[in-house]
Amino acid sequence: MFQTDTITETSEKISQHADKVATNVESVTSVAVESTVQTVQQSIDMIQQLQQKGLNLLLDYGPKIIVAILLLWLGFKLTNFLCKRIQKLMVRRNFDPSLVPFISQVISIVFKILIIITVISIVGIQMTSFIALLGAMGLAIGMAFSGTLSNVAGGVVLLVLKTFKVGDYIAAQGFEGTVKSIQIFTTILITPDNKTISIPNGPLATGTITNFSLMETRRLDINVKLAHGTPTNKIAFDILEILKQDERILKDPKAAVLTNITESSVTLDARFWTLTTDYWDVHGLISEKIYQYLFDNQISVPQLKI
Repeated sequence: MFQTDTITETSEKISQHADKVATNVESVTSVAVESTVQTVQQSIDMIQQLQQKGLNLLLDYGPKIIVAILLLWLGFKLTNFLCKRIQKLMVRRNFDPSLVPFISQVISIVFKILIIITVISIVGIQMTSFIALLGAMGLAIGMAFSGTLSNVAGGVVLLVLKTFKVGDYIAAQGFEGTVKSIQIFTTILITPDNKTISIPNGPLATGTITNFSLMETRRLDINVKLAHGTPTNKIAFDILEILKQDERILKDPKAAVLTNITESSVTLDARFWTLTTDYWDVHGLISEKIYQYLFDNQISVPQLKI
């Protein structure tokens, strides 16, 4: 009888505990479901608000953005057209060829900056905050691209001082060639073997420049090294005769052949002048004639320096 009562009490306790667990589970489940429903509802409300804000922004700024893009495209097209017209006008007015590309690029950059500022104002961005942002960005960009800005300053210096112009043959920064154009950041050279060299204007303006085209005339030197005992007087006379046969060699200053005697050899230094425009043609032809003369007369030449 006692055992039966004990079992009954135990069963009742287990049943009560099970009821409490079920109640707690039901309560937790209800709270979790309610919380989940609220979270989902909040997410839906947020998405709807974002959609509404996006739609409002699109309605408010969409037409402005489309107009701004069209104005930006048309403005850049018009700027390129005007720059080409300005280039042609400067060429017709006989502007210095060195200034034409530089001025054209400066005008293009200024116009495009003005167009961008105008488009930004059309979109509705406050210009005061934009100018402050632009100033900060300009300072950062200036520090980051100090070398590039120095190239712009170098280009201005080159154009003001007119150290060389388009079409001149120069040597600078370890390169030689004919100046094709002086741009905002670089100067373009074309080498005699038709290579294109781009030299930054900054180092070019502060470095050494040799301009072979600045003067109207240039001197050519041809050095012939002979062995001791060679009849130098006759060879010098014959070289002078070769020089007299070419009308492009100037009579004033007069051509001369100088003799330099050392312990190991005798050197004949032929010096003569020609117009800068004829320099390379005369250089090649006279060198060939002197070499052919030495070869025909079987004169041994340890060294022929031109």
